[in-house]
Amino acid sequence: MSTSPTPLKSSAWKISPLFKGVGYGITLICALCSLYYILIITWTIYYMYASLAKTLPWIGCDNEWNTEFCTTNFVTPEPIVSVLNTTNSTYQPLMSSEASLTTAAPRVRASEEYFSHAVLGISDGLHEIGGVRWQLLVCLVIAWVVVYLCLIRGIHSSGKVVYFTATFPFVLLFILFIRGVTLPGAMDGIIYFIKPNFSKLLSLKVWRAAANQVFYSFAAAWGGMLTLASYNRFDKDVLRSGIGIVVSGCCTSLFSGFVIFSILGFMAQDAGVPVDQVVNSGPGLAFIVYPEAVAQMPCPQLWAFLFFFMLFIVGLDSEFVMFETVITAVMDELESHYSGIMKHKNKITLITCVVSFLLGIPFVTEGGVYLMTLFDWYSAGVSPMVLGVFECYIICWHYGLDRFERDVASMIGYRPWIPLQICWKFITPFITLVILVLSFVFYSSAVYGSYTFPPWAEALGWFLAFVSVAVIPIVGGIIVSQQKGDSLWERIVMASRPAHDWGPAKDEDRVRAGYAPLNPNFVPEVSCTPVGYVVLSTDTKV
Repeated sequence: MSTSPTPLKSSAWKISPLFKGVGYGITLICALCSLYYILIITWTIYYMYASLAKTLPWIGCDNEWNTEFCTTNFVTPEPIVSVLNTTNSTYQPLMSSEASLTTAAPRVRASEEYFSHAVLGISDGLHEIGGVRWQLLVCLVIAWVVVYLCLIRGIHSSGKVVYFTATFPFVLLFILFIRGVTLPGAMDGIIYFIKPNFSKLLSLKVWRAAANQVFYSFAAAWGGMLTLASYNRFDKDVLRSGIGIVVSGCCTSLFSGFVIFSILGFMAQDAGVPVDQVVNSGPGLAFIVYPEAVAQMPCPQLWAFLFFFMLFIVGLDSEFVMFETVITAVMDELESHYSGIMKHKNKITLITCVVSFLLGIPFVTEGGVYLMTLFDWYSAGVSPMVLGVFECYIICWHYGLDRFERDVASMIGYRPWIPLQICWKFITPFITLVILVLSFVFYSSAVYGSYTFPPWAEALGWFLAFVSVAVIPIVGGIIVSQQKGDSLWERIVMASRPAHDWGPAKDEDRVRAGYAPLNPNFVPEVSCTPVGYVVLSTDTKV
């Protein structure tokens, strides 16, 4: 990653100002997600501190937060009282009333009671938001301070931090893998992990969960990759880098699966139950099942701290990429109206962090986990896929795939491969659109365990989902109204064309790519002359 002080000056959506609202929508998604995603970091800070105790606090049922239903022995034919929703990224514990057991009373894991009562202090629902959990508030302050320190100098600081946050988790994963595969029963978990179950391919929930995971993991349609890539040099081979990100991400997920399921195999053997009855998939594994697993290992404090420290830096990596996207978008927009605003970036970053912290306080209340579920279910579910379809259409159909290919070729020296072109233009938007439509056809409302959100909460959720999409026609209408033309159609056509300064930021790169220089007095060097392009005007290329 380059450490150039500023990204390219040209806005990405000058490709077609009519659709500038897509950029605003991306920024809104990142802003909303950064508000609740930092709660994951907050929880990991809490658990890291708890891991320093002489006895791990989630072990045993004799603590003040435990109930009469607490158990540390789940070797039982009764159902395990832990359910994780596989359609979104939020942990959902099963409420006691939902456990239909054959005996008199439900049984709840000690680690689950610790998470629900000691950490969250969970209320009865979103209608009962409750008071602020001061321990979580302190952890939230620490989390935002760390994020600010990572971004205080923009790419200069975050670019250096990412070298650590992106690589050190692999060290910890490898350590946990070695430990996991040496545990009894680990092979049973690994076999369960690699043995395919093709019947799951018929489930819409699986496809939607997979789509959400892809959009979330690779920041597709989120703007994070575009933000960081804008700091690259012009001739950076972004195609090769993009493929490398996808391959490394898939390999990391696969390796993480071996780590997790080796632990689950150990837990299954220890509990005397099949692997698929230990716990279902989902992030709740991090705060309920995995703490319980490390508690059964030698020196559990060390393993618990290492695990949550790994989660901390992984979560931090995702958080400051999303937040850097918001900051960059804000600064680029301000720069277009107020020259010299970049010198105040540190102050604007600090103000944005403080405002985000204040807006995030409701998430650390007793009902905060319900609010987090609502945000996660709606704002991070539908909207990214909608914006992803828009991006594919704008680039491949509206702007033109052939023009886009030539732009890419001017940077990396060769045209993208035909299979990639087919994916960009046909396969990716089609599959995404099908999953999106089916998600509406087979819609299921947000839930948290046995708690069903009231209608007013669902209305708020749908507002969060569509606010980032609604800005597309709103901003488009404003852009059209600012165009010159005798009719509405002429103004729409003018707004849909690339802006006169669309293209590379530097004149030498513009000439090499086939665009006219922005400086009329610019004299290109021989090495800057385009190959296969003829410059006709400031906005025409053949």
